Amino acid sequence: MAGIIRADHILSRADVLTPVPLFWWKKLHRTYNQSDILADIISSETAIAQKDLLKRTRNTRTQTRLSEGARRQNVRGAFEVRGDVYDKKILLVDDVLTTGATLRECARVLKEHGAAAVYSCVAATTSDRPHNRHSDRPA
Repeated sequence: MAGIIRADHILSRADVLTPVPLFWWKKLHRTYNQSDILADIISSETAIAQKDLLKRTRNTRTQTRLSEGARRQNVRGAFEVRGDVYDKKILLVDDVLTTGATLRECARVLKEHGAAAVYSCVAATTSDRPHNRHSDRPA
């Protein structure tokens, strides 16, 4: 991931990178946040500062068995900004992308607070996207 970011003329110019946060109870139970670990490594290999700019304000249901629309609703309003993001180019780091609902919600909140741009970098994407099986979109 760090190599991709360093090689990309847009991503390499990010002002700060931030991991997608877990709710405090989930992190306490799991003992780690995989997005934090990825962000730490990426920061050390790219020299882009890492800051925890987001806080998960409520414990959302796991997204694994939700449709795309239910995922969007599940994370709506689940994040708040911590710190100054005004006019910053922010790189969000997450472990897995399925529908993008979590990243979109994080980006929405960051932009509402004045972020100049929000980019994302994920370690993996799933090929088994929920809307392929149980679409909530009209046919």
